[in-house]
Amino acid sequence: MPRNLLIIDDETVLCWVLGRFFSSAGYSVDSATDLTEALERVTHGRYDLVISDLRLSGTQSEEGLLIAERLRAAAPATRMVLMTAFATPELGQRARELGVDLVLSKPQSLPALAEHVSQLLSPAETR
Repeated sequence: MPRNLLIIDDETVLCWVLGRFFSSAGYSVDSATDLTEALERVTHGRYDLVISDLRLSGTQSEEGLLIAERLRAAAPATRMVLMTAFATPELGQRARELGVDLVLSKPQSLPALAEHVSQLLSPAETR
């Protein structure tokens, strides 16, 4: 049974590339490119893992944190990766408090991202 992933990024090309990459690895992948669509999907969809960009609508926006908060309320067991080119220790702390499993700097190589996803989705005893 394939694992369900949700990719959230305002860069449509990045959603497409990640979707193709993870689909070819056997995952079932959905994507969202704006906050409204992302919140709809995390509230009503069933995902094993969500990969979200921090900023969806501007240089100071932090929609990824709002998505994390909504995801924890709707699906507490779903794993979440937050990706950003603007990582700080303070952001990492805030993200962890909202239930984000991993904050990664952008860009990430596809093999590195795949390894993180695989580790997060492995059974607890093997992590």
